[in-house]
Amino acid sequence: MLNVGTTADFRLDIPPKETSCPVVRHDYVRLTQWIAALIAFDIFGVVSIALVVFRVYASPLRYDDGQLWAGLAAFLVGWIVAAWTQSLYGRKTLLTEARALSANGLIACAFTFGIVLLLGFSLKFIGNVSRVWLLAWAMGCFVWIGGLRALWAYYLRRSLSRGKCVDRALVLAGSGCDASHLSNDIERESRGQIAVVSAMTIPGTLDGAPIGWIDEAVRAGMVDRIIITKFEDAIEESRALLARLTQVAVDVTFIPDITKLHAPVLKVDQIGMLPALDLACRPLSAVQAMLKRAEDLFLGCLLVLLATPLLVIIACAIKLDSAGPVLFGQLREGYHNRVFKVWKFRTMYHEVRDEGAVQQTSRHDRRVTRVGRLLRRLSLDELPQLINVIQGNMSIVGPRPHALGMTSVGLPMTQVLEEYVARHRLKPGITGWAQVNGCRGEVASHEKLRRRVSLDCYYIDHWSLSLDLWIILRTLSLLLFDSGAY
Repeated sequence: MLNVGTTADFRLDIPPKETSCPVVRHDYVRLTQWIAALIAFDIFGVVSIALVVFRVYASPLRYDDGQLWAGLAAFLVGWIVAAWTQSLYGRKTLLTEARALSANGLIACAFTFGIVLLLGFSLKFIGNVSRVWLLAWAMGCFVWIGGLRALWAYYLRRSLSRGKCVDRALVLAGSGCDASHLSNDIERESRGQIAVVSAMTIPGTLDGAPIGWIDEAVRAGMVDRIIITKFEDAIEESRALLARLTQVAVDVTFIPDITKLHAPVLKVDQIGMLPALDLACRPLSAVQAMLKRAEDLFLGCLLVLLATPLLVIIACAIKLDSAGPVLFGQLREGYHNRVFKVWKFRTMYHEVRDEGAVQQTSRHDRRVTRVGRLLRRLSLDELPQLINVIQGNMSIVGPRPHALGMTSVGLPMTQVLEEYVARHRLKPGITGWAQVNGCRGEVASHEKLRRRVSLDCYYIDHWSLSLDLWIILRTLSLLLFDSGAY
């Protein structure tokens, strides 16, 4: 589904019957050109850093020594594997925000150098080279890859906002009015990624455009894509147009009218010879789900081992501060709306505990103990949820689980916002995309709930290991500097 945004209207009003060779704008920057530039700069930077660092740190070896080129070859193999597994140059990845894009590049870089070390030591082609060279080369590549992507994303966004779009489209519809309205919607919702250069009716219909002019527009390079919609009343004319367009090099997109379903189309599939539209799908594939579970088990077990002394200290502090159990269990909704018990360090006085979360915790809440206030401020009360992670009820990163009785503006969450249940398509997490973007504390308004759900759904739809790593790093920085925690 296209994202909502705005873009300037620079449609070319070219009368189709007056010219067979339309005037073409030449100031567009295609996404393929941006990707090619990024790949070129990636390779140039990595190779240049390798050569410079090799000369400085690998003396007395020379450039004609085979180990340098073997190292570069190993990097190339690793980079291809990392680019494929991380979808490094995929359209969806490259159109994300700069920080997520940089994190994705850094993950790929670390993965690549892991492969370089593995190949190097197993094949013994870097046995005589200074390890300082490899370390300096790796650090230089980290800076280059991360910084380059941040700069690249900034200039891409700037280019899109100025109307230098990545696709150019010719819109055809059942009527001139439909075509005009659709072209405006396409430009607005694509956030500048598609520029509509002309809009007209389907050839063969009343006041339809000459089909020969469309051929010339494609051959002249005026358009990259032709979008056909509102064709239900012009099936024969649309069939004839499609047969003509298959003879030229252009993308043809049909937009069926499914607006009454109020559902986004995720992708187009085919069942036998029948075209099919996918309106919903699992957020993670089987492989992705396995990777995320492996991430949870590794980090969960590691954090439990590292945090054991801290857990003991916190437990003693809670016992000395107030009467009651150390841990507090609360029923919450998780994956597929399944109910499970989440564990936390007790931060309230035992006699006023709120297991149903009827009253959300507020700033300066009198129910919170002295130790509890410090634990909540540093989010240390969430540490026992590592048990839930190891058990498989939660993930390290995911939408935060809410208590069964939790309300917003006095109403259950699902009544306030119909899309709320979409959060449960993935396991809940100890931290999440919403939390590192300022959505912590009470959900005291419809707007706060909508923003939180929107951020959670964004994470679910854009999950990757690099995004999880970025959220974890952001969470660590917020432990000390987040004023929204209480």
